[in-house]
Amino acid sequence: MPPEGVARCRAAWARLVGRQTFVVHGDPNPRNIRMTADRVALIDWDEAHVDVPDLDLVMPQNAAGLDDEALDIAAQTWAAWEAAVCWDDAHSVKRLAEVRAV
Repeated sequence: MPPEGVARCRAAWARLVGRQTFVVHGDPNPRNIRMTADRVALIDWDEAHVDVPDLDLVMPQNAAGLDDEALDIAAQTWAAWEAAVCWDDAHSVKRLAEVRAV
């Protein structure tokens, strides 16, 4: 990853410092949610870890009631994470382009 991209990712992650952490799913996407009329369940917990819960709530079309600032922080942080995890594939390059300089 280019140094400027590393700096943008680190700046995005730094915005989470001091936030309360919990066990999070780590791979929040519609394929991992099962719903019935009275229950909601998350499956596929192989990426679970301790982190800021907003990162699980930033799913597209969801935002789970996050205010504008929390949504922006979570969206930028999630994009930075996806860019860094498998750098140099097309998805990572696309996600890095979404991470703004802060």
